[in-house]
Amino acid sequence: MKERITISIIFPIFAIIFGIKLNFQEFLMGSPATVKNLIVTFVYIAIWTYVLTITSKSKNRIMKYYSAFWLLTLLFAILTGFINMSGANIDWSWAIPFVILLLTQWYGIGLFIDNFLISTIIISSLSLIMFIATIYSLKRTN
Repeated sequence: MKERITISIIFPIFAIIFGIKLNFQEFLMGSPATVKNLIVTFVYIAIWTYVLTITSKSKNRIMKYYSAFWLLTLLFAILTGFINMSGANIDWSWAIPFVILLLTQWYGIGLFIDNFLISTIIISSLSLIMFIATIYSLKRTN
């Protein structure tokens, strides 16, 4: 049980930090995504899937934090899509740290898709699925 709790805390932190470290340069410069970025994205998704699977089998309060994380990821993915589509002339600089924290790991999707809007829709959809999974798991364990 204690091992599951440790994994459910350490693995997501590891995935976020290393995803940012490995994808940040291309993300920042807007360079084309590489195979490395795609591997980082797949590993990120795999780690989160594994963590949500093991965490959902136990009554663990951390799932509440996961649901908040995935909701924020969803909201910032939608926000970046909105900004990109509308070209809104508003100071969104407050959102940059959140976008870096939540969306850098997803940069590998760009290897298959050249359209930023479609990438945003994919990220939003996957974030919504993860959010729904965490909410469902919370309701099931309570």
